[in-house]
Parts: sequence; structure tokens; C-alpha cells
Amino acid sequence: MDYILEFDIAAFILECLVIIFYYSRKNITIVQNKLYILIAHVVMLVTFLEFFTTFINIKQIAIARPLVAILHCIYLCGTTGLPLLFLFYCFSLVDFWNKKSEKFVLTFSHILLLPYLFCLIIIWLSPFFGKENPLAFYLDQNNMYVRGDFWFVMLYAASATYFVVTFCIFVLYRKLLSTEKKLIMLFYLVIIVTCVLVQFFIPKALVECFGMSISLLAFFFIVQRPDDNIDSHTKGFNQNAFVKLYSVGKSGKKKYTCVSLIIDDTVFIANTFGIHQMYNFLRAVSDFLVENFNYENVFRISQNCFIIVINNDEPGQIYEIIGKIQTRFKGNWNCDSIEIKLYKRICVIECPKDAVNPEEVIELVNLVTNDERYKQSVVFAKDIDIEYKRKTTYIEHALRSGFSHNRFDVFYQPIFSVEDNRLIGAEALVRLQDENGKYISPEDFIPISEKNGSILKIGEFVFESVCRTLSKLDLEEYGIKKIDINLSVAQCMQEILADHLLSVQNLFNIPSSVINLEITETAAAHTPDILLKNIKNLSEAGIELSLDDYGSGYSNMNYMLNMPFRMIKIDKYIVWSAFENERSKKALIATITMIKSLGMTVLAEGVETKNQADWLIEQGCDYLQGFYYSKPVEVSEFLTLMKKQKTL
Repeated sequence: MDYILEFDIAAFILECLVIIFYYSRKNITIVQNKLYILIAHVVMLVTFLEFFTTFINIKQIAIARPLVAILHCIYLCGTTGLPLLFLFYCFSLVDFWNKKSEKFVLTFSHILLLPYLFCLIIIWLSPFFGKENPLAFYLDQNNMYVRGDFWFVMLYAASATYFVVTFCIFVLYRKLLSTEKKLIMLFYLVIIVTCVLVQFFIPKALVECFGMSISLLAFFFIVQRPDDNIDSHTKGFNQNAFVKLYSVGKSGKKKYTCVSLIIDDTVFIANTFGIHQMYNFLRAVSDFLVENFNYENVFRISQNCFIIVINNDEPGQIYEIIGKIQTRFKGNWNCDSIEIKLYKRICVIECPKDAVNPEEVIELVNLVTNDERYKQSVVFAKDIDIEYKRKTTYIEHALRSGFSHNRFDVFYQPIFSVEDNRLIGAEALVRLQDENGKYISPEDFIPISEKNGSILKIGEFVFESVCRTLSKLDLEEYGIKKIDINLSVAQCMQEILADHLLSVQNLFNIPSSVINLEITETAAAHTPDILLKNIKNLSEAGIELSLDDYGSGYSNMNYMLNMPFRMIKIDKYIVWSAFENERSKKALIATITMIKSLGMTVLAEGVETKNQADWLIEQGCDYLQGFYYSKPVEVSEFLTLMKKQKTL
């Protein structure tokens, strides 16, 4: 059988294409990419040497014996080393090195190198042994390459060791790999092992390098995918590239500074001149940054934000970069005969002091972009309220998952009636659990839910939950006369509020007299006209209405005079203050007297001691609520309390 050189020719063409593809694109300098292009060059060298040495054997071209020996040694070093390089490449795909301690990495690397070092010794000693005692190979009298026996098999055994370790890594870390990466790793193992075995048993079928080149090409288009790291609009690096570059081997280990540039008027440009023109201006900004700060250090991480990375710890360079940016943005930007001024902000983030990984950098930049508190020209991350942001993010996540995983609950805080001398109902209070079952304070999640709009769903949930619970009870049996339910500002701004609440009430057949809707002073101040219309409709339907937290907000008497409130709830901080100083006590007495004179009832919140309760009753309060009677409890505990009071 003659040597089949066509496989090497095809392999060499494929390898040239891979290298051309690689260098024709921008590539980030991570270990994965460095190993890939190293493998590509080694495979190309091995293919060339295999073709060249085989060709001179076939044509019997006279070349100096030492040179022939050296070429064969280099060829065998390459073919034996490629499985090791591929193994290291697979390690980079699963981020193996960063998951282990430095001591383990060093020890494990040395162990992996031992078989290859053994192979190198065998290979480079081979030219000094002849046909009688061959090692990996020997040259006959015509300078023809001849395989050795036992020691040549040992070279393949070393390669097999690396294939086995690669397969073990694939099995152990398969959950970290995407389906595409799993398939390509299996493809590599099958193709390479098959080609190696074929060439081992049929030496003249030169398919080993061809199998490697096929694997290289497949890895390039399925795993490497350099276009995934390129922003399609500016042609620079994108957020994906930033995360990869500073997550692999650098996160928390190397100091670097991120100077983020935020363009504030991208939405205005898109709305005025079109999205195409917006991207033209962003491309112009990107070109300016790349020209001044090197394309490897510039990333576009969102529609209106770029990051310039400084890989040293020189404050002077940071201020130099800020100065260049500010100088350029003082002038106008011109694209397609459109000349405008772009308004920008800069945020400086020192890593790992301010952020230990790229995700935290992006989180900080997003905070500065969206938070009205950071509208100044230059912001340093050390001045950002990071803990507030993290807490807000945690609560926002809890709110989103709260609806999908049913983590909202309704608790009930009993209300004491002075006239009945017992508990006659409760205030319904929403509670939210996080993923660990820990309750988040309403004082934390209610303001955030009001900002992101989820308060509407929360309000609907509480009202429907109370109506559903009441519909299953014999109210007389438990002595329940009323349940107070809070209405948020957002709910009060809806013109369909009254219609919606009444439809839910009718659906569950709940007596109107049992429901008391609490409206805060803030809600009354925000939407007086809409609110007045809603509460008149609700009042005419027989539902009681209360002004909640009186004294904590605007304290406008017009709300009490012009809206059909039947009860005023005095804020707990007003009650507590009355027991701390005389002036507050006199003010509270006057407030209670005024409310009573207007024909409305009074409920005092925050009652914590018998002394407070007795004094408030003496001043004419009709209802009391606070920890003295009970903290907010689950519905089952609330019903137990009510039944116990009824039987007394």
C-alpha cells in the first residue's frame, strides 16, 4: 500500500483556513484562545513535517542524516504533545484551573507533564540507538524512517492516557457544558481516537493529522465562535468578551480599573433621528475609544455604556483617560451630516476593591445608569451605596419569584374594640418570604414594589385572599366584625378601583360591613379627584373607609372633611411620641378630641403596654391595635385568638 499523502494536503488546507479565520477576527486574550491557536500552529507544523518526511522517503531525496532525525523527533514531539494540549484546552472550557487551589493546580500539572517528559526522552534518544536496540524509531541505511516496537507503543500509551483524562473531565464536568460543547468534545474524542488507531495499524494511511484538522475546524465554529464576543454595531468587544476576559484567571487576583462611559441621550437620538443613526453615533464613540485606549481594553456592555479597562494601578493614568474623554465630549459629534452634542457620565470602578468580578462591575454601572442619585459627571464606585443596591436587587428578585412561587402570605394583626371590650377583627398585612423561607420586612419590600409597579398585584392578592378566607368562615362564630385592608397609592390612582374591589367582594359574597379599606394620607394627596370618586362609590356600597397613619404624612384636614372616612387611624409614631414628651401628648389629646367632634371613630396604632392602652381609652379612642394585644399572626392563629375571645 502506498502512502496516502492526500489526507495531509487536505489537512494542511483546513489548518490554513482555521488560522486565517482566527486572525481575521478580534480575539480576547484568554487561556482558551491562546491554547486553541497554539494547537492550530502545532497541528500545522506536524502536518507539514509528516508530509515532508514522507515525501522525501517516497522520492528518496538525499538529506543529511542528522537533519532527517531531527525532523522526525520534532514530528513525534508534536503528535505526542497534541493530546496534552487538547486536554489543557478542555480544562479551559470547564474553567478547571480556577476551581482548584494553586497548590493543586501546580501538583496536578506536573503529574500530567510526566508522561510527556518521558516521551520526549524516548524520542530524542532514539537517533542514538540503531536497529538492534530501537527506541521510538530508527533510520535505516537509506535514511528511511522505521518505527520502533515497544517504546513506540509507549508513545501511543502516553497519548491514550491524556485521552482518558479528557474523557474523565468530560464526564465529571458535563453539567457545566452546553449541549453543543458536549457534542463537540465527544466528536473530538471519537474522531481523534479513530484516526490514531487507523494510522497505528495502517501506517501509510496518514489520517491522524486530518482528524486533528477536522476537530480544529469544528471547535472554531462551535466552541470558539469569536463573533460571540464582538458587538455587531460597533465591531468592538461586547459584554460577553468583558465577562470572559476578566472572569478567567483574573477575577479577584489582578488589580485593574474600569472607567465606564455612559451616554445619556441614546433614547433621544433614536427617537429623533432613528435607531440606525443612534448606532452610527455609538460606532463613532467606540472608534474614538479604540483609537485612544487600544481595542483590547474597550468593551460595549449595554446600549449606552462602554468600559475602558486599565490593567495597572496608576491613578494618574485614570485621570488622564477621564481628561481625554471629557475633552472630546466638549465638542460635537458628526455622523451623516447630523451634528449633535452627546452628554455623558463616567464611573470609575477599582477591582477587586469595588467589584470582585465582571458581573459586579456591570451591576455597579447599571446602578449609576439608572439611579437619579448618580447624575454627576464623574462617579467613583467607592461613593456608591453598594449595599443598598444589593439589598434592592435581592428584594426585587424576591418580589418577582414571590408571585411565581406563591411566597406571599397574609397575616392578621388583631384590633381591640373598647366598646365590646374584646378583639373584633384585624388588619390584613402582606408578608413576603425569600427563597430560604425568611420573611422580608414590609418596610423594605413595599416601597420597592411601589416603584416597580408590583404593588398593584400585591394589593389584589391581599384583597382576594382576605375575601376568600372570610367566605369560608362563620363570622358570627368567631366574632369577626371587620377586617381592615390597606390600599396603596398605585391602587388609588386607578379609576376602576371601586369596580374591581366590589366585583371581588360580590364574587365571594362578603358583607360590605365587614370590610374596612385603609387609605393613607399620601394616597389622598396624590390622587384626590380619582380617589374621591372611588371612595364615594365604595362608601355607597356599604364599605367602611379609614384614613390610615394619620399624622405621618401631609396631615391635611381637608381629607377628613371632604372624604367619607368613618375612622381615623393615628400613626404609631405619634402614639409613642405622646408617651415621651408632654407637648406630643397634648397634641395627641387635641387630635383625638377633634376627630371625635367630627363624628368619626379613632384607632390608635402601636399600643405596646397596658399603661398606654388605659390612657388611650381614657382619651376616647374607640379601637386599639398593637403588640400589647397581639403581633401580626397567621390566619390559623388569628382565628384561635378570636374564638378564645368569643367564649370569654
